[in-house]
Amino acid sequence: MSRKDEDPYENLTPGYEGVGEFYDLFADSSDLSLYERYADLCGSPILDLAAGTGRVTFALAGAGYEVVALEQSQSMLSAAKKRLDHSPQEVADRISLIEGTMIDFSLHREFPLIIIPTSFAHALTFEDQSSTMKCVHKHLTSDGLFVLDIFPGEMQYERASFEDKPVSLGDGRTVSRSGKIQSDPEKKLMRMDLQYTVRGPDDQIIRQFEVVSGAALIFKQDVDRLVQETGFETVEEFGDFEGNPYTLESGRRILVLRKGE
Repeated sequence: MSRKDEDPYENLTPGYEGVGEFYDLFADSSDLSLYERYADLCGSPILDLAAGTGRVTFALAGAGYEVVALEQSQSMLSAAKKRLDHSPQEVADRISLIEGTMIDFSLHREFPLIIIPTSFAHALTFEDQSSTMKCVHKHLTSDGLFVLDIFPGEMQYERASFEDKPVSLGDGRTVSRSGKIQSDPEKKLMRMDLQYTVRGPDDQIIRQFEVVSGAALIFKQDVDRLVQETGFETVEEFGDFEGNPYTLESGRRILVLRKGE
């Protein structure tokens, strides 16, 4: 197979390894109020799966909740640990960072609230998605809630490109991000080619690197099957973080689940 004919979806790996330092600069935090609302309802401890740099974890800990953050990426964990070191002691004391994968974990405790903000699609296959949800089921209290945020596969672009505005790093440097997205509905996979560019005060490039990340395209029927087969039932379902109903045109599918009867 020539380079031109190479399958762009072959050997894809999940996540954003290597970009932990810059990840939060381009993250959307419009979901925080939703997680804080369910934290108020369920209480501590909270399990944040595929927690990344701790974007949601630190917000919940800052609001007074005990949070266990599970993350596989060394880059993300490094950024989270650095953030932990610079947090007020009362916030840091509420956070436990654990290295591990959401696909297969055993923490030997239960939680009244488990969340997976934005990252469920990094379980690339139906088998891995099912394994993740079975692990969640095992760790959820009998009356606990599981909040699952999914980008509907039906709404993802087959091909797209984007370029974010440069963000200041506070020391005279800026970082910008651009990327290309391509999706294969038959393979149920998405590939993201991301480029990060760091510039100095004189606007000269001082660092530039690329990251390839894979994500699953998860369609409505896949989600419905996962919920049924892993022993959950739906309590609430939203199409955005403002609480509007989910429809087939929604950009998000946010499920609030509990253990089935």
